[in-house]
Amino acid sequence: MITASTARSTIASLAILVSLPVLADQAEHRQLGPHVHGQGTLDIAIEGNKIEMELVAPGMDIVGFEHVATTDEQKAKVEKAKAQLADVLNVFKLPSAAKCKTDTANVESRKETHHPGEKDDDDDKPGEPQHSEFHATYTITCEAPESVTGLETAYFTDFAGGQLLNVNVTTPKGQTQAQMTREKPTLDLTGVM
Repeated sequence: MITASTARSTIASLAILVSLPVLADQAEHRQLGPHVHGQGTLDIAIEGNKIEMELVAPGMDIVGFEHVATTDEQKAKVEKAKAQLADVLNVFKLPSAAKCKTDTANVESRKETHHPGEKDDDDDKPGEPQHSEFHATYTITCEAPESVTGLETAYFTDFAGGQLLNVNVTTPKGQTQAQMTREKPTLDLTGVM
C-alpha cells in the first residue's frame, strides 16, 4: 500500500530527475565565459625593437551595445570605433623618445569568443543574446626601445564604457601584470625592458 508520505517522496524524486537536464543546461549557459562590461584585456609583448599588442574589449565598452550591429547607425558606430582603435599610437601613447611607428594594425568586431569546452552555437539559438567584442592586434617598431619607459592611454577618453584594462606585459626579463583605469590611464614600464 502506498502511503501519502511515499507518494510525496516519489513525486519529489521524479521532479528532481525531470529538472536535472534543465538545471545542467542553465549551468552550462552561465559558464559561457567571463563577460564583464567595463573590463578589457591588453597583452603587450616587447622583444628587441618590436612591440606586439593585443586588445580584447566587450562591444558594450567600445560602442555602447553588446549585440552584433544590425542597424546602419550601429554599423557606423562599429566602423568609427574600428578606425579609432586602428590608430594604435593615438590610443596607446608611447614616449616620443622611443621613436615608434605602427607596422600593422588589425581591428575586428566579432561575436564573443568561447573558451575550450564551451558550446559555440549557444549564441545562435533563437532568443539567446549575442555578445560582440572588439579584437585588435598591433605590431610596432621603435628605434629607441630603451626609451619605452611607460604607456599612456586615451582608451578611456575615446570609449565611454571602458573602465579597466587588465594588462599583461611580457619581455625578455619576464612577465608583469598591471591594471589601467580611468583614474590611472598610465602604465609604468621602467625596468621591464
